[in-house]
Amino acid sequence: MSSLNRLQVKLGLLMLWCVTVLTPLVISPTSLSYQSGIGWEMEPTYFFLFGAYNPPGGTEPSGWILGSVYAMIIVMLLLFFIIYALQVTYYCIKPTTQRGAIVSGLLSLIIPIFVSGMSVPFEAYASGIYAGPLPFQFILGLVVMWMVKSGIERPKDELLEKKPSWWEKKQDDAVANKQ
Repeated sequence: MSSLNRLQVKLGLLMLWCVTVLTPLVISPTSLSYQSGIGWEMEPTYFFLFGAYNPPGGTEPSGWILGSVYAMIIVMLLLFFIIYALQVTYYCIKPTTQRGAIVSGLLSLIIPIFVSGMSVPFEAYASGIYAGPLPFQFILGLVVMWMVKSGIERPKDELLEKKPSWWEKKQDDAVANKQ
């Protein structure tokens, strides 16, 4: 891997971990209501890796949610976000297969979609309300893994070995038979 590509991968991993730690990973409704003439209204809660935030102005108390209650939310909603970031980092250190990272990334998106899908009716989604995971981390992880995959140099032995195609084999066999 060239030094420029290594620098890009390191910068990509730094950005991946910053997104994982500093940005909200899931938006979940604290309360959801329908008022005729106005439509659907949702009070969101933003789930970060180290806490949840309720914005002011809603029925729930505003501010940061931390503690033992939040530990269960981390296990339910955010565990696969952590596993995905670790899998992408491991792939960048020792590129073998992307399957585990991609599966954990998809699970980090599917589980919050399922949990929020149970609490938000389809009509609210159709009117423009979004509750679920934010896919920034997943997309950034895919880009970083693509940079690593494109920067892997093939071994020189593999490049030098050119396997003859079937028509070249027939020509070589015909030349050998004539002699």
